[in-house]
Amino acid sequence: MDIKYVIYFLIGGSVVSLVTYFASHSKGLIAAFFANLPVITLTTFIIIYFESGEKNVLIYAKSLLVMLFPWLAYIFSVIFLGSKIGIIPSLLIGLTFYLILSYIIIKNFSITT
Repeated sequence: MDIKYVIYFLIGGSVVSLVTYFASHSKGLIAAFFANLPVITLTTFIIIYFESGEKNVLIYAKSLLVMLFPWLAYIFSVIFLGSKIGIIPSLLIGLTFYLILSYIIIKNFSITT
């Protein structure tokens, strides 16, 4: 096994642990800060750069921006539906929105540098 995958796992697990800890202690803003901290993105950019170069980093960065729209649909579903139908159903609806919008984007858009 390549050691870099262990490092990726540890970084990802650390971020999830920090987010869960602060969110479970009613510190949602701090949890959101850690969840959105670009540590994973930064790490990914650097790894892509060393694995395949600048062009692929730029394609990935542009793709992240485009995939923001399905993610926002997911988050807004939880925000607006959570208090009306419950968190679990709103998460499932949000995830469905995310998957449908992502599928549409992936099938219809091509991002290049």
